[in-house]
Amino acid sequence: MGYDFAEKDLAHIRNVLNYLEHSADFLRAYDSGTIIGVNYWRARIRTILAMPRLPIQIELQAIDLLGRLDHLEDSRHSLSTV
Repeated sequence: MGYDFAEKDLAHIRNVLNYLEHSADFLRAYDSGTIIGVNYWRARIRTILAMPRLPIQIELQAIDLLGRLDHLEDSRHSLSTV
């Protein structure tokens, strides 16, 4: 996997997260299994982070996306306990 592909994959994941973070139906869709779980996206990001000699700008983007996934998952858990 090249760095160009890694940047494109992170952009795709960023778009998915933008949708999920702003979707009123996120909790219902997640619980029903109609969307791919956050662990899938997290694994894709970790694959990129494992690349040798990863440019710092790609690494920082990946770390930011992992934080957003954590926040999204925390939000889901807090909403499901309400």
